[in-house]
Amino acid sequence: MKGRTEKAISLCAVILTVAVLSVPVASMFGMIGNAVAAEKDESVLRVGFMQKIDSLNPYLGLSDAAYVFYGLVYDYMQAVGNDMEAVDNLATDSRIVDVPGFPHGSVWEYDITPNAMWHDGEPVTADDIAWNFNLNCMGSNYTDMWAYQPYMYYAKYAEIPDPINHPNTVRVTYFDRETGEIIPCAYAYLIGTPMVPKHLLGTYGTSYISFQWPGYFDETNPKLVGTGPFKVGPDVVSEYTNGDQITLLKNENYHWLADKGQEVKFDKLIMYFYDDDTAMKIALEQNQLDVAQFPPNTFRSIEDDIASGSLKNVETFSGLKCTQYWTEIGFNMNVAGPNKWRLDPEARHALAQAVNKTYIINNFYKGYGREGTGLISPVTPFWHWEPSAAEHWDYDLTVAAAALEAAGYIDTNSDGWRECTVTSAAVQNGWVLEGAKMNLNMMIRMEYPEEKEIAKFLEEQWALIGIDLTYDIMLEDVLAKNCYAYGYDTMIWYWSSDPDPNFMLFCQSKKSINGWSDNMYTNPAYEENYSASIQEFDADQRQEYVWNCQKISYQDAAYIILAYVYSTYAWRTDTFSGWGDWDADPARSLDAFWTGNPLFFDLEYIGTTDGGNPDLLMVAAVIGVVAVIAVAVVLMMRRGKKQREIGGGDEGSPLGD
Repeated sequence: MKGRTEKAISLCAVILTVAVLSVPVASMFGMIGNAVAAEKDESVLRVGFMQKIDSLNPYLGLSDAAYVFYGLVYDYMQAVGNDMEAVDNLATDSRIVDVPGFPHGSVWEYDITPNAMWHDGEPVTADDIAWNFNLNCMGSNYTDMWAYQPYMYYAKYAEIPDPINHPNTVRVTYFDRETGEIIPCAYAYLIGTPMVPKHLLGTYGTSYISFQWPGYFDETNPKLVGTGPFKVGPDVVSEYTNGDQITLLKNENYHWLADKGQEVKFDKLIMYFYDDDTAMKIALEQNQLDVAQFPPNTFRSIEDDIASGSLKNVETFSGLKCTQYWTEIGFNMNVAGPNKWRLDPEARHALAQAVNKTYIINNFYKGYGREGTGLISPVTPFWHWEPSAAEHWDYDLTVAAAALEAAGYIDTNSDGWRECTVTSAAVQNGWVLEGAKMNLNMMIRMEYPEEKEIAKFLEEQWALIGIDLTYDIMLEDVLAKNCYAYGYDTMIWYWSSDPDPNFMLFCQSKKSINGWSDNMYTNPAYEENYSASIQEFDADQRQEYVWNCQKISYQDAAYIILAYVYSTYAWRTDTFSGWGDWDADPARSLDAFWTGNPLFFDLEYIGTTDGGNPDLLMVAAVIGVVAVIAVAVVLMMRRGKKQREIGGGDEGSPLGD
């Protein structure tokens, strides 16, 4: 009985082996591919970040990653197109309306799309939009709702003027908050405020919404409710708490399909957060990421690997950031802090002449940047101002030392460090006592290692002109808290803003002190030109006011703008197509957080997004099974042969040995 069973097993095994091995290899791989396709039927865009989302509340977060997140989940009134131009979003039309007794340009109307839905299925109405405006600008609300003050400072109130005949039209009136005067508002064509759901937040006070609301709702589906092109996944709260990733799902009901015939063509977007840039590079190389922005050193190594041929299917972009991003040495202009001699503009002028921006860009930003000058980046060339040769603070340590000497800052005891003498403005204005040593303390962000190197370089450079600089490295959120307490000396930090100059100019105006201003700067001439720029609709005349603000700021040197630091992105070309030309169309960059980024509507999935080559695992598994079967067959056949040899008999396989 046993011998007959062995022959049956041997026969079946041989037949199975022949059947398996008769399948063409290509067909086997095709079957494997189909199995993977069935299991992996979602297209996922995987984006890497070196910053984390610091709050799910769009009124509380500060990091660039947070603003990108808000721009994916929420909508603004307008979006920004490829060429940095304002385009329709929730507002399908934005226009000035003339109201008797009001200046031209002081009243704007916005037609709201009837096709937008909140992520929980509720329709978006004009009343929602009017409530959002009034939430941010009305009375004492403005102080609590600090996050979008650059847009809301001049907004007086919003209303629906004709709810019967024009129920989708919101009217906003603009004014001077200090005087109460109704005034024109030139930037009202681009309002970058996320619209949040009135039906879920309407009963809460402004203090709760701005400072205590976690950004999500326990009882809604999804838990975070916006109107943007993406919705949060079911695990958003735990993902945010863990801090490794945030999963977003395509909003199938996004209003751009009805409004513009445009829709996102992939299923998910996952934001991955890294603590180490090398790990993020490896993830890109191993096809675990589709796109990420890298620090200068790592980005340079990626470009080198592409050039050598060791890294394939990856392209890069380096160029001016569409968000106008620049880094600066910022000085606290409050009469506070340990070393108040920094309040003397002559001393700051000397420090500006002791900053070698060319060396900093070439060595610490690895060439990925342009020398900083005006408050508005050259990414918007119409608004950007450049100093003339006579106005420019040229790098010259000899000139800087002579300027300090002439201003009354002298090394009186020959110890290598300057002191404030009685002839200095610092002593004359009572900021410091005579003989005070010229010390400075600088705050540095831990998340940006190149800034530590810049601070170390400045420490060495400024020592050559008798200034004793020390620096403290801290997490960015700690730096922010210290900064807005207005008790520091100096810092290296940054600014971003939208394509209109209003946002950035507001942040250096006295109107933003105890709000967005991080250095308490003010200057009467600056204020006059900034106020004029708000009300001027003639582009050339407004440009002059904007340029004047930048010139005044540059000459005061409350900011020494180091560099317009470049975007340094790398992306895979074998997973998605449609990346476009970021040089020609700067607002396609993932930096663009103003909702409706055109990039997301052009990207199309073309390859695996499962993190490398998992098909090979399945191939290996199948081949392994085949190998095991083949070995088993051979062993059984050999065993049968040996039995015949040992025991004789005529019960060999009908197929022969």
